[in-house]
Amino acid sequence: MKSALLSLAVAGSLLGFAAHADDHGKHKMLTDGIDPDMSAAQITKLCDGLLSKAKMSFEALENSSGPATLDNVVGAFDAIIEDMLPIRHVWHIRAVHPEESIRDAATACSEKQSDFFTQTGLSKGYYDRIAAIDLSKLNKTERFMVESALSDFRRAGVDKDEATRNKIRALQQEITEIGNEFNKNIRSDVRYVDATIEQLDGLPQDYIDARPADENGIIKISTDYPDLSPVMTYSTSDDLRHKLRIAARSRGYPQNEAVLKKLIEKRHELANILGFKNHAEQSMDDKMIASPENAQAFLTRVGEALKGPVEKELDVLLERLQEINPDAKEVQVWQSSFLQNLIRQEDYALDSKEVREYFHYEKVRAGIFQLTEDLFGVDIQPWETATWHEDVETYQIMENGKLLGRFYMDNHPRADKYKHAAHWTLRPGIKGKQIPLSGLAQNFPRGLMEHGQVETFLHEFGHLIHNMFSGTQKWYAITGMSMERDFVEAPSQMLEEWIWDYDTLKTFASNEKGETIPKELVAKMNRARDFGLATGTATQIFYANLSLNYYNREPDSFELDPLMLDMQDKFAAYPYVEGTHFYANFGHLNGYSSNYYTYQWSLAIATDLFSRFEKEGMRNKKVAADYRNMVLGAAGSKPAADFVADFLGREFNPEAYIKKLQSL
Repeated sequence: MKSALLSLAVAGSLLGFAAHADDHGKHKMLTDGIDPDMSAAQITKLCDGLLSKAKMSFEALENSSGPATLDNVVGAFDAIIEDMLPIRHVWHIRAVHPEESIRDAATACSEKQSDFFTQTGLSKGYYDRIAAIDLSKLNKTERFMVESALSDFRRAGVDKDEATRNKIRALQQEITEIGNEFNKNIRSDVRYVDATIEQLDGLPQDYIDARPADENGIIKISTDYPDLSPVMTYSTSDDLRHKLRIAARSRGYPQNEAVLKKLIEKRHELANILGFKNHAEQSMDDKMIASPENAQAFLTRVGEALKGPVEKELDVLLERLQEINPDAKEVQVWQSSFLQNLIRQEDYALDSKEVREYFHYEKVRAGIFQLTEDLFGVDIQPWETATWHEDVETYQIMENGKLLGRFYMDNHPRADKYKHAAHWTLRPGIKGKQIPLSGLAQNFPRGLMEHGQVETFLHEFGHLIHNMFSGTQKWYAITGMSMERDFVEAPSQMLEEWIWDYDTLKTFASNEKGETIPKELVAKMNRARDFGLATGTATQIFYANLSLNYYNREPDSFELDPLMLDMQDKFAAYPYVEGTHFYANFGHLNGYSSNYYTYQWSLAIATDLFSRFEKEGMRNKKVAADYRNMVLGAAGSKPAADFVADFLGREFNPEAYIKKLQSL
């Protein structure tokens, strides 16, 4: 558990806060939410002012005396965090705001906050105050919070001498800055491939119509997902798919080669100072998985379970490829989605272009809202507030007339915006004190969506729901998604199951004529669902092993490209594509660092969690209520393994996931 008593800035993808009512100079903040009219200078002024106040307040807390209690120690630190709420949104704004100066100011503010929280995590005075709290007077949850905080402090190096603590702080700041540079290089590097109308053969007509050719008959196809994904799935041009794959997997290169190497080196240096062999060992010490050795064993076990299913899938794909090109000897990654789509049409009678006709963005959004309302008995309503771009949608969640939380959705692509899909906790809920605030950044077309994009939408909305329902605790340290980070994907991964459920899809999936998606089509989708899962999971195992093995050894013992090629050869389903440098655009090498295994680990948990819904009913309100209260509502008040066991009535076991993979 990464306690907020130590640091609220450990993961920009998960943490951040929005503004409260306040006046700073001539600038008036919104009553709730992000003020989109703040200039870069105003952000900087506000950031510096609030951080200066926070430092003064924290110094007073460090030097306080007298009996130490939760209220006058933890409560005092929570008050500092609350005062900083008006600038905690910057982790989100730096990823989505259309103005570069705003993004730069937000990034600079995020780095200053990271440095402040590094200081608090290395404060011997604050550590001593927490250690002085009498545990015998605390309940079980409070004891868990304090003991976790003390463990986090020791892990961060609070027991080192002052010179070493200063070195740790400097390294933490440098790591934050390098990581920001890595992310910015990916975000700003959009590449294009020239295509002819003939090369778009096979693509849906609405896709073609939205991309007219220039005077020379050339159509520019970008590496942004709404451009990329349909081409890889539908274009009959092997050459176009090949070139687009190279372009997409070359983003951030060459600049990020040196940046990533430096990031790995600095994280390793910090881990050594803190007494760990490497960054992976340091990073996993407070996770469910506990160690790099356990992570490697888990990934190896999943990889072994996949060997037979991957070979079977590749044989089927190669056989179909040889009908197109009799000389083909192996399937390339840029051919995989195209071939899988053909096979689904031919062997499963599933046409992805037919499927997408039932998934218009606005209907998908309404369907996901309806599912949430039906399962959890809440009401999602429009929230009238200012935004940073006309694409941004704003809503609030009500329950029995009571406001539960609010959120932003920035769901369409544009220049310099975050390129993937992510949820930010802009503000966690505090019981009886403040409501949660969330932000989604996704990149979906405005019209028809692929079913996989619908699944992504529901996944990210699952994170949002987690934040909305986890504000049940009194203290910042144990509210929101403050449990072990290798659990946080599990709720979202479990929720993906509903997007394959006919009773869910029939409530919103309809075509242009208003016809509801046929039950038989959904049955076909489910029959075809597992085809491609083995090779797709093998790709994830490659990513996870790359993440782990870049960080579990001495940095000077390897070079990025050769180790990537070795990991790809051992674990990936498809061979390396010449001319690509995936590590340069794999943003999780910064955010998740060594811990991309989290997605597979969480998926194993999600599979186990879903077993109860599967047994007792996907629309069972009692099960949904238990899930909300026991899992989402538990937040960080106990170890994740404990609240999973509360919901299942037994301990978590990955066997269900392993058996599922073996049966593919």
